[in-house]
Amino acid sequence: MSNPFKDASIESVRVIETIPVAATSNLPASVVAAENIPTPPHLVISRELARGGMGHVHPAMDCNLLRNVALKRLDKAYASKTFYRDSFIAEAQMNGQLEHPNIVPVHELAVDQNGVPYFTMKLVQGIPFSDWLAERDPGTIERVEGGIEVLLKVCDALAYAHHRGVVHRDLKPANIMVGDFGQVYLMDWGLAKLIRGEPASGANALMNAKGPVGTPDFMAPEQARGNPKDVDERSDVFGVGALLFEVLTGQGPYGQEPDQRKTLERAAAGTVISIDAACEPFGVAKRIRAIAERATQASPDARYSSITEMQDAMRAFLHGGMHLPRKMFAPGEIIFREGDKGDAAYMIVAGRCRAYRTANGVEETLNVMEPGEAFGEMALILFEPRAATVVAVDAVTVLVLDQVVMNEGLGLSGWTGALVRALAQRFSDLEQMVRSSGLRRT
Repeated sequence: MSNPFKDASIESVRVIETIPVAATSNLPASVVAAENIPTPPHLVISRELARGGMGHVHPAMDCNLLRNVALKRLDKAYASKTFYRDSFIAEAQMNGQLEHPNIVPVHELAVDQNGVPYFTMKLVQGIPFSDWLAERDPGTIERVEGGIEVLLKVCDALAYAHHRGVVHRDLKPANIMVGDFGQVYLMDWGLAKLIRGEPASGANALMNAKGPVGTPDFMAPEQARGNPKDVDERSDVFGVGALLFEVLTGQGPYGQEPDQRKTLERAAAGTVISIDAACEPFGVAKRIRAIAERATQASPDARYSSITEMQDAMRAFLHGGMHLPRKMFAPGEIIFREGDKGDAAYMIVAGRCRAYRTANGVEETLNVMEPGEAFGEMALILFEPRAATVVAVDAVTVLVLDQVVMNEGLGLSGWTGALVRALAQRFSDLEQMVRSSGLRRT
């Protein structure tokens, strides 16, 4: 990859040594007036970038600081309603206090001359996690490993927020931004809730209002049932579990139900689909499936007790390199032949395999291997040709370990590799001695 900072299209840092700098909106005056769009004197406001239930987001240029920002404003229809106005300000104040690398920083909060509250924040360059996922097929290493890397950073943001007494309550791929250079930001804290304090409006605050909160496909059952007092950090654990479910299977924990009302009913009932069944077409490792299954339990007590506990489990899986590509063979199909290059090792997931050698036209069966057994590792470790032929006895599914995975998983590029190869060589020499003596396996 080329260095982006050497790209001629990248705007250089500039200094004008003057403030305040007067600015004018890039929007037609008629649009500004019709929508009650805030136009602070130092911001150049551009066309709307996105909108949510109550707010709108515009890219803007801060002419004082000479940087691009995002301006989020409350819709004019809600600006005069205290309930929504307070909740918008609460979002900015909570977000503004969560100073973390994976949370978009808020720069300023104000109310314009028309009474419309707005705040500015960092303008993130990147794509929503939903778009990132759409570009990668379920079951692929890139989606599983890359998706987990994104979720680990989301967990960092949530762990900090939970430490500060805030739960997000609206975790979904569209609320995660993946930056151009690997940055990950957890966005949209509009439905966030204080769990160790109360806003000034107390029980009248939007965050304390009863009713389902979040996006049905990813919300915890207690959120769907609508009692805010039941929500705590474990509700976000479910949300991350639902995101992991999406990464692994291409669907949320409640299945692919287009009717959001029915999805909400399934969420309220805690009816989570089987992760094993959902992953069956993709060959996802059992260890990561178990993490998603535990995180999306209907009862909060059955989930991980904290977001950091779940994060540790995902990180251990990722560092263990346990997500491997799968390959299937029909009965009688040769997996590799004696003398072939040893470029991969295999672990049997389903079915049986027979290893044999051919001497003087006669097949000598060396072993019949069952699920859970591995083969082909000696040739891979020693960089030698295959010492036997392996054929599928039944319909067989195997995990494939190549040289890169073996080196990373076992650390074979260092001193550990030297010891493993020395041990493997001794077994190989012993096997050769047995064969040279004329003895046959029985």
